[in-house]
This record gives sequence, C-alpha cells and structure tokens, in this order.
Amino acid sequence: MSWFRIREYRDSDYPVVREVYSTGFREHVGAIFILSLQQRWAQALLFGLFLLLFFLFESVLVSLLGLSGVLLVGWMIVHHLFNQGVQLGLREDLKDIHASYMLPGRISRFWVAESEGHVVGTVGILPCVGEPGAWELKRISVRKEFRGRGLAKRLCQTALQFVANQKVERVVLFTSMVQSDAHRLYHSLGFRKEEEFVWPSLPAKLIHFLVFKYAYTVNTVGSH
Repeated sequence: MSWFRIREYRDSDYPVVREVYSTGFREHVGAIFILSLQQRWAQALLFGLFLLLFFLFESVLVSLLGLSGVLLVGWMIVHHLFNQGVQLGLREDLKDIHASYMLPGRISRFWVAESEGHVVGTVGILPCVGEPGAWELKRISVRKEFRGRGLAKRLCQTALQFVANQKVERVVLFTSMVQSDAHRLYHSLGFRKEEEFVWPSLPAKLIHFLVFKYAYTVNTVGSH
C-alpha cells in the first residue's frame, strides 16, 4: 500500500495549499542571497566599503562589523523581495484555486498529495496565458520532509495524464536557475529546456536571475 494518495483539490484544502506553496517558495532565499554575493558589482561594493571603513576607523574589527551589518541588511532585502514574490503567487491563481482550476467544462485541474490525512504536496495545470494552445504545469511543491521519494514525479505524471486524456499536445512550465533538483525531475519526465531569460524586474536584472522555460510534447496515443 502506498504511503500517499493523490486526489483532486477540495475547497477545505485552501489554507494548507497556500501554506505549502509559500513555505516551498521561501526555501530559495539562501540560494538567491549567495547568487547576489557572487556578482562582481556586489563584491566590488563590499570590498570598497571595507576599505572605506578601515580608512575611517583604522580597525579591522570595526570594518568587519560594519560589513556584517551591510550583509544583514542585504539578507533582509532579499527576504523582503521573496515575500513579495510569495504574495504575487497568492494573488494570482492561488487566490481562488477553485475558480482557477476546478470549474466544470475547463481543461484545468489541481491535485494534492496526502499522507496520513495531511496535505504534503501539490500540482496544478491550466491553459498557459503566454502561449495559446499550450497548458502550463504550475505549483509543483512537496514538503521538504517528504522529498526524494518520488512524490513530485507522481504528481506531475497525474497532471500530464489528465491533459493527455483531453488531447492536449503541449505542456510548458517555468522554473528558476536555483531549482536544480526540479530541473532533474523535469528532464526525467521528458521535458526539455526551450528558453532562458532574465526575470524582468530590477533586482533580478542586477543579479542576472535566470528563468527557464521547459516544454513537453504529450503522448496522446492510448489515452482515454
């Protein structure tokens, strides 16, 4: 007997689905902060600040403390930007999950994975706004303690089988450069990277934050 079951979304799942999404999204704050520090302009700025503080106070300790304060402020800024990103997702399709995914007659659906009665994973699929004729795989998230056991793959396969039964031929998804585990999952499912671009916001441009577009050709042969 499987340790989890996948079922369609119910309205009672609303708060926990939003919480699973928010928690998973915020896990990447550290990776983005490190990416920021790897930028040459950031390293030059920090080095210049260290020299300035040393010139003013003639103390390595004071200079290091000042640098630590700047890094702390930087961490808080990145965390704030991530919170804004979370809120953006919560205001889009996750604001009204039923209306976005579960209305009768639409080729869209949202699923949750349960383990011992608790929601531990999610996935959704709906028509892609930016590419007419394609469907977008979205909100793929599994709680950290349940990863590495094939659950994310099963969730994605559930969504792909659903659209195959509806004779959909093309599915796309968008992911970021810091989600390397997800990239391996998508390749294992048959997705191929088609495009990469810098996310169109000033903070993303400053750190050259790349978003990848993956595409999948649905095999509708034998679907029903």
